[in-house]
Amino acid sequence: MTALAVAPLTSIAETATSTRNFRPLETLSYAELAAQVNTAFHVWVSPGQVVELKLLKAPLARPTPVRPGKPLPGDAGYEKFSLIFSGANDVMVASSIHRFEHDHLGRFEMFIGQIGMPKSDTVRYEAGFNRPASAAASFAQTT
Repeated sequence: MTALAVAPLTSIAETATSTRNFRPLETLSYAELAAQVNTAFHVWVSPGQVVELKLLKAPLARPTPVRPGKPLPGDAGYEKFSLIFSGANDVMVASSIHRFEHDHLGRFEMFIGQIGMPKSDTVRYEAGFNRPASAAASFAQTT
């Protein structure tokens, strides 16, 4: 028996282009991400629905201090930062991994979650990072 699957051309085109300009998140450095403050990111909240979030800030945490005579902390040498986004409250973005698209960064997937209470017209979201400082640089060198 032979099976035949039929899909609308628009969904085939979406699938064909969905991997174009895709970047694994670990290839995006803090500097690349932070340089996009005050720019728009498009976030897929469902297969047919995209919302726009604006990157408000990208705070970088201080490195974990190393104390003489004490063992190194488990996260020594890690970069810790977050990305704070804002979006309209007419469509809420669930706390989950979503596909993002940005004009300069391309497409990637990232987990975001809502922070704080929604304001009258906006909602804030955050993506948190705690990874080896050289993660993006070493990934770029191996590819």
